[in-house]
Amino acid sequence: MSVNIYNTDNFPVPVKIIVEPRNSSRVSFGKKEIIVRLPKHISVADKEKTLQQFLTWAKKKIVENNYYQEQQFTVGYYQNKELKIYGEPFNIEIELIPSGRNKLSYRGDSLLKIYLLTTTPEQKKIQEIQRFLLRFTEKYFLSKVQQRTLYWNEFYFKEKIEKIDIKHTVSRWGSCSSSKKISFSTKLLLLPTVVIDYVIVHELAHLKEMNHSPKFWKQVENAMPDYKIHRQWLKENGNKIHF
Repeated sequence: MSVNIYNTDNFPVPVKIIVEPRNSSRVSFGKKEIIVRLPKHISVADKEKTLQQFLTWAKKKIVENNYYQEQQFTVGYYQNKELKIYGEPFNIEIELIPSGRNKLSYRGDSLLKIYLLTTTPEQKKIQEIQRFLLRFTEKYFLSKVQQRTLYWNEFYFKEKIEKIDIKHTVSRWGSCSSSKKISFSTKLLLLPTVVIDYVIVHELAHLKEMNHSPKFWKQVENAMPDYKIHRQWLKENGNKIHF
C-alpha cells in the first residue's frame, strides 16, 4: 500500500491518495481532506483518469454543500448553548482560566463545563471546544448507536455485522462497507432520534444491497414505511447541523 498527500492551489483541501489491493476505486470526505482509494492493479493512466474524475466530483460537492468552510463561531456562541445529543439535552458552560489546561468536565448531569486557558488564541479555543464535544459524544453515545443498530438489524434485516463505530466525517451521515462494517458520523447524533433511526436503517439495508437500486429502497421501506419523510428532513436540514 502506498499513501501520498497532495496540496494544490486548484483544490480547496489536501488530497490523500491511497493505492492498495482492492477491487474498486472510492472517494470519501475526511475531516480535513479528501481521501481517494485506488486499486493497485490498474494502470497509471487509469489511476490518473479516475483521480481526476473523483476530484472534479468532490470539488463540486464541496462548493454546493459548503464542506470544510470555517465556521465563524466565537466562544460566546457556545456559552450557555443547549446541545441535544441523541435526544438528551446538555448545557454548555465555558470558563476561562489563567492557568492549568484546556479540558471538559462532565459529572453525569446535563452540564458540560469546558475550561479554556485565557492565553489560548480565539480560533484555537473554538477548535478545542469542538474537539471536546466530539470526544464526549463518541465516549458516551457510541454504545447507544450500537444498541439501536443491533435492534433494527435483529428485527428487520438479520444480517451479520462485523463492527459498528463512529467517525468524525464531514459529508456522510453513515457508511457500510462490503466487509459488513458500519460507521456513523459523530454529528449524526445531533439529529432527531427518528432521523437517526432512518440513517441506521439506510446503512443496514446496504448489508443486503450495496447500491441505491429500487431493491435497496424496498429494503428501507420494508423496515421503515415512512422513511421518505425523514430522508427529506435530512436533505433540507442536514447542512445546518454542527457542533
